[in-house]
Amino acid sequence: MKILLIEDELAIAKIISSALKYERITVDIARCGNAGLRMAVANKYDLIILDYKLPDKNGDEICLQLRNASFDLPIIVLSAINDYENKVKLLDVGADDYITKPFELAELFARIKAALRKQRIEFGTILSYDDLRLDLKRHSVERQGNKIRLRDKEIKILEYMMRHAEQVLTREMILSYAWGPNTERFTNVVDVHVHNLRDKVDKPFGIHTIQTVNNIGYKLSR
Repeated sequence: MKILLIEDELAIAKIISSALKYERITVDIARCGNAGLRMAVANKYDLIILDYKLPDKNGDEICLQLRNASFDLPIIVLSAINDYENKVKLLDVGADDYITKPFELAELFARIKAALRKQRIEFGTILSYDDLRLDLKRHSVERQGNKIRLRDKEIKILEYMMRHAEQVLTREMILSYAWGPNTERFTNVVDVHVHNLRDKVDKPFGIHTIQTVNNIGYKLSR
């Protein structure tokens, strides 16, 4: 499991991170909202823990930006503000849960488990876009009822595009998601795989859903 912790207070971030790592959970830390947004886009996380009050953005802004970009992973907000209206506002813009500081780590762990259980029920492993269907569990792709054989990296790229349909994805973002953030590969490998992917899922059906955005990258769009 991999969690993104967006928290500017280093002492709190270290306590939470150490406790999660003890439970064999991988944790990435972002110290401000903009860094957190960049990391959320570039990496695949199972859940985000988000401090409400950050130096550059408030938690409601970050939640809204993530949801508007079609991020469906659970978001748990941490805040020293124990205010009913603030809780309602955050839940309305996309937070899944809200924990008031100070809190016990046992409570945080329980909230994480509950959010992930809910995510598994709601999110599932089947993605759809128009007549394109990707079953991640079965590792299968279909379009117009026809099965399409894809390589592992092609499925990874297609998954990323389908999760962020209508959103422009840079070559660097796709590279980081499909090969990992520390890959030493060049971005032209993305062009090769997207070209092959387009030949398999678009061209045989006379469809152009995988679109090139000049000098930037690609997007899945009607």
